Amino acid sequence: MDYFTVVLILLIYYIRPQDWVPGLIGVGIVSPVMIVAIVTMIMRAKNEGRKLQFFRSPLDFGMAAFFALIVVTHPDPSGAFKGALPLFAFYFVTVQALDSVERLRKYLMFWLIAVTTLALFGLLSKFGIDPTGAHAMTVANKGRLALGTWMHNNPNALGHTVIIIVPLAYFLFFWKQSISRKAVAIALWLIAFEVVQLTESKGAVVSGFGVLVLAYILGKSKLVQILVLMVAFAGGGAVMSLMPRMSEMSNLRSDEGVQGRLLAWEQARTASRNSFTGQGWKTFKANIRWQKMTLPKATHSGYVQVGAELGPVGLTVYVGLFWLGLRSLLRPGRLEGDEERCRRVLFALLVGFALSNWMIDRAYHMELFLFMAGISAFHRLQVSKSSNVDAAEPVHVPVGMATSLSRLWRPQPVLAFSGSPSLGWMVPHPPGLGGGTTASRHAVSITQTSSSRPSLLDVALACAGAYAVFGIWDYILKNL
Repeated sequence: MDYFTVVLILLIYYIRPQDWVPGLIGVGIVSPVMIVAIVTMIMRAKNEGRKLQFFRSPLDFGMAAFFALIVVTHPDPSGAFKGALPLFAFYFVTVQALDSVERLRKYLMFWLIAVTTLALFGLLSKFGIDPTGAHAMTVANKGRLALGTWMHNNPNALGHTVIIIVPLAYFLFFWKQSISRKAVAIALWLIAFEVVQLTESKGAVVSGFGVLVLAYILGKSKLVQILVLMVAFAGGGAVMSLMPRMSEMSNLRSDEGVQGRLLAWEQARTASRNSFTGQGWKTFKANIRWQKMTLPKATHSGYVQVGAELGPVGLTVYVGLFWLGLRSLLRPGRLEGDEERCRRVLFALLVGFALSNWMIDRAYHMELFLFMAGISAFHRLQVSKSSNVDAAEPVHVPVGMATSLSRLWRPQPVLAFSGSPSLGWMVPHPPGLGGGTTASRHAVSITQTSSSRPSLLDVALACAGAYAVFGIWDYILKNL
């Protein structure tokens, strides 16, 4: 039942029947589902005779820190607590439910189904089948395709969501699959390409191309990675120039929409400098003067929004979440079967969101918390698998000797984090110690503990990432 609820949360988030289904319009259906999800999570743990473990991956700690920061830095902490709690509750419930590779794979399949459903809504609206009221929204957006839902009533938002079908369909249906499943992937690609064409979203094209290239070279040899990147840089520009409105990229200075965004970015940058912890979660609003009128203007960037509202500290934690997610996906080296398939899909979701976050504002959308939950679940599964493998090879040694050796072999947490991905998830046991001894179990416990917490290196890389975001932000303001 807990798995059913987290899938339902995912489908409601994307398809949003409460925006267009008669009888459900305006009805708050998310809160009841959240309550059911929490109850079923607790009941399942009780029935299985186990305790819920909320902190078993670095992302768990990162999410808790992000939540705490949102609450304590807000002018109204109690209001921020109530507003942000559902997002983090969905994260932890989803992590608990995705406790097997098969569940994770099916969850990602439902993700593809949800996004494809949105694409079909848009495509069918061109043929008079229009349940969401997409035609009216498309007319309002000067012919650029949009849906009649809160999340996708903007062509750019729809384009950035739909383009992720390409890498997801590749890894779930095309990569190492039968001919019939590859045919399904090709059909999904055609749907995605057509819908993105109709949205005329330049950012979606750039983001989708970058995600596909990076996801494809994941796990490849260094030589293949270099060659693919060279080909992508050489031919990518020519291919993308054929897409709608891409010719405008060469004349951004005269684009009124771009200029409006830059004015909003300048106000946000000022806000980020005024306070080290920002002015408060969901409080920043940019207002620009345009043709003798004062107009509200969205930042169209999740990083910019977080920088203004949570300041350099908040942006560091926010960027740190992406690093921790990336580290969890790169750490185990090459996997096989559905594990590798899930890893590549999660990688595509992470990178796609990170790239799109420069062009659309989904800083705190549930999408972030759901795919981060998938990555955390993946991390937990890998740690558990390593522990089980280690415990399956007992070697009996005297208890006193084993205890002494375990003390000598105790790994440092930072070293356990920053080792080469090729070393796998577990720090090797001392020679002669297997999983069945007291020392072996102690080493496993230490490794799991250190693997669940961010290290000083992670903090340093998060700070470097935030510094890089501010650098790119300032560069764009200065040169556009």
